[in-house]
Amino acid sequence: MIIETMKVIVANPPWPGQGYGTRSNVRWPHRRGDKVLTYPIYLAYATAMLKQDGFETWGVDAVDKEWGISEFVEKVKEYKPAVLFMEVSTPSIVYDLETAQRIKEEVGCLIVFCGPHLNFFHEKTIRDYNFVDIAIRDEFDIKIREICRALSDGKSLGTVPGITYREFGRVIVNSSKQFEINLDELPFPDRDDFPIESYIQGFYCGKRTAMMIQSRGCPARCTFCIWPQTMTGHQHRRRSAKNVVDEMEYLKQNYGVDEIFFDDDTFIIDKNAGMELLDEMIKRKVNLPWMCMCRVNSVDEEILAKMKGAGCTQVYYGFESGSQKILNSIKKGATLEQALKIVRVTQRIGMYAAGSFIIGLPDDDMNTINETIEFAIKLKANYVQFVLAEALPGTEMYDFVVSNNLLKINSWSDLDGTHGSMLRTKYLTNKELKGMIRKCYLKYYTAPSVVFENLRKLRSTNDARKLVRGASSVISRVLFYKD
Repeated sequence: MIIETMKVIVANPPWPGQGYGTRSNVRWPHRRGDKVLTYPIYLAYATAMLKQDGFETWGVDAVDKEWGISEFVEKVKEYKPAVLFMEVSTPSIVYDLETAQRIKEEVGCLIVFCGPHLNFFHEKTIRDYNFVDIAIRDEFDIKIREICRALSDGKSLGTVPGITYREFGRVIVNSSKQFEINLDELPFPDRDDFPIESYIQGFYCGKRTAMMIQSRGCPARCTFCIWPQTMTGHQHRRRSAKNVVDEMEYLKQNYGVDEIFFDDDTFIIDKNAGMELLDEMIKRKVNLPWMCMCRVNSVDEEILAKMKGAGCTQVYYGFESGSQKILNSIKKGATLEQALKIVRVTQRIGMYAAGSFIIGLPDDDMNTINETIEFAIKLKANYVQFVLAEALPGTEMYDFVVSNNLLKINSWSDLDGTHGSMLRTKYLTNKELKGMIRKCYLKYYTAPSVVFENLRKLRSTNDARKLVRGASSVISRVLFYKD
């Protein structure tokens, strides 16, 4: 197949229905009541790569634009692409398939699905839905470029590793692709088609906060975590310190960015490499506050102090549970004592410590859930998020809950967060878990010690902005997730 005029759309497609569907670059695709969307960084990388190669490319976020399926289809018809790439997810797949079918019927372009859902269902998708032409497995941004290059050059799709496609009625599964090691070769993500101001999280302090990633892959083996198991892998790959700081300076100078959020699964894995990056930030006097995510046992006082000196203002930790038994069951590889210690150290150094807890994990019972709430209050972290356990296809947890008959759904759409817990635990029914997230938020954020700590640590207008955004997000969640 040769496509000479390569007009391409790279899209986060519509997700109709209640609230806002947050899908792209989200570890737990779900609906939420407030319009707080995550910057679609892998779509933005793909868009930048295609533009760099000279393809006429439109990167578009239909959720941000609040388009329904019909409006999106009309926009695609107007653009007349040769190829449409759609990032899909398990909870939104019913709508994603409807969108793809209509576009195939009304536009006729090549349709490519990408996203973690395809790692598990790539063969089924290509076999059962003849309007989907190609499914990309694992990390998809670089493969988007490789598919376009192959089509433009008239090469067989068989030359593109890591994809599944249809040829003469047969489903072809190409061999997997090795993960890209030299991340410095990639252009910076596109910030024009995906504007910074459309993606502001509740925990951001800045007026114009940009998301970056300085590495890909996570060696941890948490059973629930979708990205290392279905997308970026367990091999940790880093950009050079110079390349990372180059992007920070580029964003500050060209887009007026006043804060950075590093969305790496774990910002510090190799301490020496981490120190090298921090030294580069300090040497070049970037003077740009930033935030990141870490494991409670991946950092220590020395590197946290260096992070503070390099501009870090907040570290987000994955606490997951207040029960050591539960942490062990999900292979977290961390302890409650480590969490308590690192929060205290982070705050003593002068940074915010935030984090998340998962409610309704397979081994949870009412005691462990109450332990989690009490532990969260004891932590006195600056910001805490509670989420329902979600077992998405491709994860070890999904295999476990399916084999133990703990997942009860009628449609993949049941996993969008608006139906309460679709997982039962070994000890609790779905009914017993109903309203649990709301209970957690209310009990935590009305605890006198938590209220006092949050007010006591207000030091600037940025802190106040962060508190207002965070409070708005929490209130929205309490009202939206009634189940």
